[in-house]
Amino acid sequence: MIKTVSVVGGDLRALTLAELLEKDGYEVIVCGFDKSIDTGELRTAKTLCDALDSEVIVLPIPASGDGIYINAPYAEEKLSMDEFFSCIGPSKLVLAGHVSKKLADRFAAEGVACIDYYNREELMVKNAVPTAEGAVEIALSEMPVTLYGSSALVIGYGRIGKILTSILLALGAKVTVSARRLGDIAWIESVGAKAIYTDSVAAYAGNFDVIFNTVPSIVIGEEALAAMKPEALVIDLASVPGGVDIEAAKSLNRRIIWALSLPGKTAPISAGRIIKDTVQNILAELEVG
Repeated sequence: MIKTVSVVGGDLRALTLAELLEKDGYEVIVCGFDKSIDTGELRTAKTLCDALDSEVIVLPIPASGDGIYINAPYAEEKLSMDEFFSCIGPSKLVLAGHVSKKLADRFAAEGVACIDYYNREELMVKNAVPTAEGAVEIALSEMPVTLYGSSALVIGYGRIGKILTSILLALGAKVTVSARRLGDIAWIESVGAKAIYTDSVAAYAGNFDVIFNTVPSIVIGEEALAAMKPEALVIDLASVPGGVDIEAAKSLNRRIIWALSLPGKTAPISAGRIIKDTVQNILAELEVG
């Protein structure tokens, strides 16, 4: 049975995760929280190597932005991936979020088991809620008019798109949703929104006061940007590379907000709970297996 867990790097989500795991009876060590943040009574490792004594090591979302350093915004000194791999033993289990292919390949080459908890369905679904709420919060603060009565486009009807659509409809917005599949078009219409195909976004772009994108590929190109109302707002919720042609947006002077990692910014405690539940699910499955 797993008893010891280290939480290395991350933001308030990771700190919440550590606190909750300790309450659940795990022996928890944290590392990378020595700058402008209160770790309470959590045990803090003096060095990165000391933190890797636990049976399970949890890295943040994303685990690393560049593959060179662990994502640790509250660390006084950068936490090196080279040091991480030089100290960790092959018998340890690493749970990490949003692991790049380059980093995943390195874990494999180093013989260290790594599970990407960001890809778990339960985390993705639950994370969609704070993401959608955060997007609405941005719209409310950045738009010169109310969402009530505004024309809104949601591009993509995945997890985030579904929840965002329901929130916008509840707020009284006139909602259009784009999708690629016939089944999604039918679902969109069944909840009371207007449906269009994603490849026709440019033809409708001039109708909206606010556009929310959830698709991680360029779907708002120069044609769509040129057709938009000058005062319209685009909130891009997609991960890298995003869904907006940024250079075209700049040249056309369009208002674009690329809102990455919203759960960690708008609801870090809730997001930390979601990660904790996911981590525990993984550990329970490993112990049963």
